[in-house]
Amino acid sequence: MLVLSRRVHEKVLFPTLGVTVQVVSVKGGVVRLGIEAPPDVKILRAEVQERQAEWEQTPEPCSASAASGSISGLVRKRLDVARIGLAEAHAQLAAGNSIDLRVTLEKLDEDLLMLQERLARGERPEALRQAEPCGLKALLVEDNANERQLLATFLRNAGLEVATAGNGCDALDILHNRERPDVVLLDMGLPRCDGATMVRAVRQDPAYAGLKIFAVTGHDPQEYDLAQGPAGVDRWFQKPIDPADLVLGMAQELNQDLCCR
Repeated sequence: MLVLSRRVHEKVLFPTLGVTVQVVSVKGGVVRLGIEAPPDVKILRAEVQERQAEWEQTPEPCSASAASGSISGLVRKRLDVARIGLAEAHAQLAAGNSIDLRVTLEKLDEDLLMLQERLARGERPEALRQAEPCGLKALLVEDNANERQLLATFLRNAGLEVATAGNGCDALDILHNRERPDVVLLDMGLPRCDGATMVRAVRQDPAYAGLKIFAVTGHDPQEYDLAQGPAGVDRWFQKPIDPADLVLGMAQELNQDLCCR
């Protein structure tokens, strides 16, 4: 093992891999490292290997219906874990414990990434692959990249055509420059243009009369001066949310049969 001494902001290079490691800060016995690497280089904390082994313990199904139950069970299990982690993060935030909060958020981020990888792997049975297109178009606006990809995957599996945006400004650009969607799924706490501002902009434009807007957010409706219904937000879906429940709720609101994976 090579042991190196580095001060804050000093770097260690792995030139043949294209990897750079920089000491960002040292506080309370915790060293924060910034790592730059090519997209094909996976970076994991050592303890994540053990968590990956836990994921692989899901038994292989022997039929399409069993496979469906297996994957659905996995997703629900990881969402339950995420809910517990979010509750823990809120408690750490309230206590001002920034170090433990950062560790909790990193674990949640890793969990979402592993769930995304598991869903995208070729082992996924045909019964869980994307449904036949239902003809509906959705615009998903979510600033968290992991949540955005996960929800987009569920929506596409349900047969929707999905465009995504990471902030309200980009979402408005998509609305103005592409074919009108049937529904907008909108986080409210967005950068550059928050959800409430975007709702007002859409509702003031006659070209989008009747467009369904569903809030998918951790914020309460009471936090915003927005109408509930066609003049504002048609329905609020509160985070944390099971994507399967979201698809079922959308099917009810849109009066459309959607395949809930």
